[in-house]
Amino acid sequence: MTDRYLQQIVILLKRLSVVYLLYFLSRLLFYLVNHRHFNEAGFGSFMSDSFYGLRFDSFSIVVSNSLFILLSLLPFSFFLKNTYQKILLWLFGIFNALFLAVNFIDVGYFAFTRKRSTAELFKQLGGQSDMGKLLPQFARDFWWILLLYILSVYLIMVLYKKIKTNHLQDYEKGSVKQWTLVLVIFLSAITLATLGVRGGLQRVPIDIVNAGSVTRPEEVPIVLNTPFTLIKSFSNSNLEEHHFFTDEELKKMYQPIHHFKDSVFKKQNVVVLILESFSKEYTKLGRTQSITPFLDSLMGKSLVFTNGFSNGTKSIEGIPAILSGLPSLMENPFINSSYANNLQTSFASLLGKEGYTCAFFHGGINGTMNFTEWAPSAGYSLYFGRNEYNNEKDFDGFWGIFDEPFLQYSVNKMSEFKPPFHSAIFTLSSHHPYKVPEKYLNKFPKTKLENAESIGYADYSLKLFFEAAKKTDWYNNTLFVLTADHASISEHPFFSNPVGNLTIPILFFKPDNSLASECGKAFSQADILPSAMSLIGYNKPFFAFGQNYASNEPSAALAYLSSSYFMYEDSVASTFINSKINCIYNYRRDSLLYVNHVNSNPEASHIRNQRFKAFIQTYNNTLIHNLGYVK
Repeated sequence: MTDRYLQQIVILLKRLSVVYLLYFLSRLLFYLVNHRHFNEAGFGSFMSDSFYGLRFDSFSIVVSNSLFILLSLLPFSFFLKNTYQKILLWLFGIFNALFLAVNFIDVGYFAFTRKRSTAELFKQLGGQSDMGKLLPQFARDFWWILLLYILSVYLIMVLYKKIKTNHLQDYEKGSVKQWTLVLVIFLSAITLATLGVRGGLQRVPIDIVNAGSVTRPEEVPIVLNTPFTLIKSFSNSNLEEHHFFTDEELKKMYQPIHHFKDSVFKKQNVVVLILESFSKEYTKLGRTQSITPFLDSLMGKSLVFTNGFSNGTKSIEGIPAILSGLPSLMENPFINSSYANNLQTSFASLLGKEGYTCAFFHGGINGTMNFTEWAPSAGYSLYFGRNEYNNEKDFDGFWGIFDEPFLQYSVNKMSEFKPPFHSAIFTLSSHHPYKVPEKYLNKFPKTKLENAESIGYADYSLKLFFEAAKKTDWYNNTLFVLTADHASISEHPFFSNPVGNLTIPILFFKPDNSLASECGKAFSQADILPSAMSLIGYNKPFFAFGQNYASNEPSAALAYLSSSYFMYEDSVASTFINSKINCIYNYRRDSLLYVNHVNSNPEASHIRNQRFKAFIQTYNNTLIHNLGYVK
């Protein structure tokens, strides 16, 4: 009898091995398609990452097959019945097809986000009111991934059916001893499944962050699988409160309250132009092939941050970082997090109290990424989107209104405002699927990058925006801030790694060209708010996580990728896992992040770790206790 039950368990293991095989193949496809983003990961590194990935695969496989595993372990003769086997077959096929689907989605989606998808993916899909049009386009663009996914589901079913049960016999009446052994084996199998979900015998169950301790930062997505990151991010929605330092110690190390008390408030208009998916690589700052001639020309008259960083990889992360100095240093973007209703400081909340008209412009479908809900909470009294534009002939068929007409619309609307005013304008035509109006097809240079033409169109639309703005009464009394929401697809190896892929253009422009200069210090989206408020002479205290560019304090940009924190200084990038520094790279000398200097200078590592702890304690505790404002 015991031998009969062991045979049943062998059949279960063979069936589960089919799923392990498909997870490996989907990881291999993910690696091959996105290889340019893993510059130093040769096939040997891939196999090593795949080995470490077995812990994460085991979690996803056991969770997705939990009912199937339980029913397959029951030591009863009805296991051999055709009806029972059909139930097992359907459970196996449906759940594994669903979980494998998200793995295949990330084969194509990873190039846009540079991380495995998390729970925010479903929240973003839920916020798209026109997703019915977008999904077919994605299916057309990535038809080959869809085809491979269908073939993988077919393969998994074929291999499953090859594992026969007809050689098994019905259970005989066993002795108490035999049934006791069967029970022990059953409980042992359940225990092993539980260990698979926990990821081992360690005190704390395995989490996304554990991947960073077994491989290089840029290879973390290879180790992980998307079902794992989705499930874990659903359950890990709250921040951990830290107490590394006392309040007095913390104030000496990091201070998010800004007060330019000796300044004279000029009450200039402030227009923040957020350019969709504009990587530094696309501009003259990237020192490759520029496809942004107008933006390049504007840089010659602006305060340009030649070492600018985004604080995230998605639009929904970039908008709060730029407009509120609020980076999303957690699994879910701030807008979709449990802290979304916190009081927050922003351009609009500060300038609105000074009599400014504050408006948010985005030609996208109203409701996209919850911007229509977030903007009022950030202090924007006016919102202009696709609905307000109200002219469907300029709709791109996917995301919203083409950049050229919408930017012209924005100029006209701002001319109706009573000055002073603040406007945040977010473009969209340079987003996948990179459509441009028919009249501009083949007008802009094409490169190996599939988005080159749309970047050229967006840059041209920006040129027309400034030409129209120059003719207004408000232009000469305006501070313009131009930046990207995040970087995008890349060609050069440096711009594919976790440092280069966050580099973006950031510039401040005044029509009198008084700001014309370059700043080479590390500067992030979160630094835009305090720096802009300094430039217009705002002289009341306010809260912002970033710092004024003119500050004498050491500069640093922070981001959160694949459950690791990244801190970018002027020439050094550091990573932190569980509040401990684990990697230091000199990205100016070692652009591919090959040499880890974490043990080269223990004192410098300790100082960086203390700086990071001071920031993350302030960040987490501020969001947890809703302290991101000055009373």
